[in-house]
Amino acid sequence: MAEANESGSEPASEEPQTREEGVAPQQEDAPSQGGVPPEGDVAPQGDGAPDTDAPPESDEALLQAIEESLDDISLEFDFDILKVLDDENAQPSMIEALKDELSPPVSARLFSVANSVYYGKSRSGKITRFVEVVTHLGTDTTKSTAAFVALLGLANTEQIRRVFARSYATSKLVELICEAMEIRGDIKSTASLGGLFVEIGKVIAYLYEEKQSTEIGEGFVDRFYPHLNVKVIEHFELPPALTDVVSGGPLTFIKKGALPVASLVHVAHSIVDQSFEKHNKLVIQSTMPDPQGLLYSKTAGAYLESMFQAMGLGNYLQVVPLEFTDIEQRFLEKHGGG
Repeated sequence: MAEANESGSEPASEEPQTREEGVAPQQEDAPSQGGVPPEGDVAPQGDGAPDTDAPPESDEALLQAIEESLDDISLEFDFDILKVLDDENAQPSMIEALKDELSPPVSARLFSVANSVYYGKSRSGKITRFVEVVTHLGTDTTKSTAAFVALLGLANTEQIRRVFARSYATSKLVELICEAMEIRGDIKSTASLGGLFVEIGKVIAYLYEEKQSTEIGEGFVDRFYPHLNVKVIEHFELPPALTDVVSGGPLTFIKKGALPVASLVHVAHSIVDQSFEKHNKLVIQSTMPDPQGLLYSKTAGAYLESMFQAMGLGNYLQVVPLEFTDIEQRFLEKHGGG
């Protein structure tokens, strides 16, 4: 099934053609940010020059072992069943069958997200069929979210669960940043999905550490998790555009100051990082909907609450409500909404 349009006022296929002062969808001439990050200064790569991009031999062996452990990760369902979503000739009945082939937690989370405030269905009630979930979310979002939820199910320690919460917070926050900058379509979708996997390499390292009953230093994890992020994207055959987003490059400005997608995620991730460092959760201030929706029926804070609850990560979010202005309060009192 081909990629469906993102729900909302703008279709996923509509992407800004030129945004010199905003966000550039691609960096065609920028150097790749993937691979293993260098340590120290990089020597010229001429005849006989050492490859200083390569990790020390002991680190290289450990990194390879962690990469290979991806093949041993046991999910509650065969991820290959989602390949039917890439088949343009797939029948609706084949897609609907995925509802029972996925693990119950993954299926339930996908339905929760599809019925959330952000993706909320304004026509005839709640989404109850899986084919509607895919149509509503789109193929890439469905597959990527399924991978995220399936891996989240392996989070048996607070350390790992916190990594998932930080990544999810990055994904949702970058969506709000895109909305504020009037960025929609494929750019917004790629930024959001990239946020989901911005720290997933840490999860793979921690799972390996637990299984092998060994100890991996935080220095190793911090250095190599972007490389492992990319390996996860490749392993689950997720959208290739996500590799640039999760590969750990620096904040980048191009042309007259445009931000590529990866840098949008970088900004959101930095905000999340600071909030978790201080509060162990994402803390934001936001106007909240008034009881009758006379002034506001949907707000950023309400959206985040809905999405965090849908993913079972509500404990990692705190929304501090902003008070209504005097004018707003008088309006609500006048019309029975105060």
